[in-house]
Formats: sequence, structure tokens, C-alpha cells
Amino acid sequence: MDLYCLGNRIRITRMNCGITQEKLAEMVDISTNFMSLIENGRNMSVETLVKIADALGVTVDYLLSDTMEVQSDKIMTQIAQNLSTLSDDEKLFFLNVIKQYKNIEK
Repeated sequence: MDLYCLGNRIRITRMNCGITQEKLAEMVDISTNFMSLIENGRNMSVETLVKIADALGVTVDYLLSDTMEVQSDKIMTQIAQNLSTLSDDEKLFFLNVIKQYKNIEK
């Protein structure tokens, strides 16, 4: 993935999260100008990339990936790991929450 694609993916993810460029720059502790340069293909340190991913609530893999499936698989793994520690009653509760949520979307 070239840096422009990475910057564009950061921009799209930021916008999908409803975060302004200024706010993300503040969260990552960089200037708004540098954030703009990153979104337009400027190189950054690995540390900055990790901070951006954390601030956006995604993984570095997600920002570097060209597909959504990688992130989706990781989310499903995290859900399964968290559910595995619950009692059957707790699992049933969350299943019902998911069903209710899906009904609200319709």
C-alpha cells in the first residue's frame, strides 16, 4: 500500500468516526498541518501510526489493509474471546441484545 492510500484510509476512517482533522491531530499530539500532510501521503513514524490507529479505535493492520475482511475477522475473534468467559445466562442476554439491535435497524 502506498502512503497516499494509507493517508486516504486514515481520512476515511476519521470521517466515518465523526472526528475532525483538528481533533484527531490533538488526540495524537501532532499539529493539524502534519495531520493534513499524513492524510495526503506524507510519511510518518510507526509510533504516530499506532497513535492514529488507537485514536480511531482501529488496528494498524486495518489502516494498512486494502480489505475490510481482516478487521472483521479480528472483531469476530475478540467477540468470541469475550463471550467465552461469560455464563450461559450472560451469553443469552447478549444474544437478545444483538437481536433487538438488528430489529431496530430495520
